[in-house]
Amino acid sequence: MTPKVKRLFIMVVALQVVLLLSLVGYRESILIMGRTVVLQTVPVDPRDLFRGEYVVLRYDITTLGRDANNQGSKRYYLRGEINEGDTVYVTLTNGNGNPYYLEVQAGEPTEDADLFLKGRVTQKRGDMITVEYGIEQYFVPEGRGLEIERAADVKVKVKINRSGTAAIEELIVDGKTWKP
Repeated sequence: MTPKVKRLFIMVVALQVVLLLSLVGYRESILIMGRTVVLQTVPVDPRDLFRGEYVVLRYDITTLGRDANNQGSKRYYLRGEINEGDTVYVTLTNGNGNPYYLEVQAGEPTEDADLFLKGRVTQKRGDMITVEYGIEQYFVPEGRGLEIERAADVKVKVKINRSGTAAIEELIVDGKTWKP
């Protein structure tokens, strides 16, 4: 190998390493510097032969409606026109350790929004939308997913950075921190 080709090879490998480390570093920075919120979930436990066992987490803020009485709750308010594929921001406040979801809007969050979660609308049916936040999958050791699926109460402690991106910190299963 000529010195020029060798340098090019080293640069390509170094670039790949830097890219991987920056992706991991970004998620770790959310866990270190983000604000903590506990979200209520409804888990489902699929298995993937190639990726291993994981739990799909569906949050109580996954399906939102324009109706203030959405799913028996007066916590959700859709603001403005929201369409499939839009990026939305769910404004949150903490009350007694549990979050209240104040409003959902497309575009940038309002200036008075102190804590918000960024998501993407994956489905729209009438005035109901389905939102994904990037924290819907949690990988677990082989054979441990059924513990979470069969639990009576599952909550997820997430950290949220200033741009609304969240990362899962831990699961709380039946009131106790779940250890994988």
